[in-house]
Amino acid sequence: MKHKLPDAATLPRDRYSGWACVWCGVRFPPHVLAVSAGRAEGRIARIDLSTDVYQCPPGFGCAINELEGDQ
Repeated sequence: MKHKLPDAATLPRDRYSGWACVWCGVRFPPHVLAVSAGRAEGRIARIDLSTDVYQCPPGFGCAINELEGDQ
């Protein structure tokens, strides 16, 4: 998935903390290894809120069709 990452300051807590997919919001169960989606940049005043965010791995959540080659 190649999209522009959302602003870190606007992310809900679970997506900001890496507990859920940055794109679809599905929470990752303990047995699912999330894939890095990159670094979401963001600030509130002088406070840097940039954080690493994660996406669903192929075959799980919003990336379920990636195993079949549908993108």
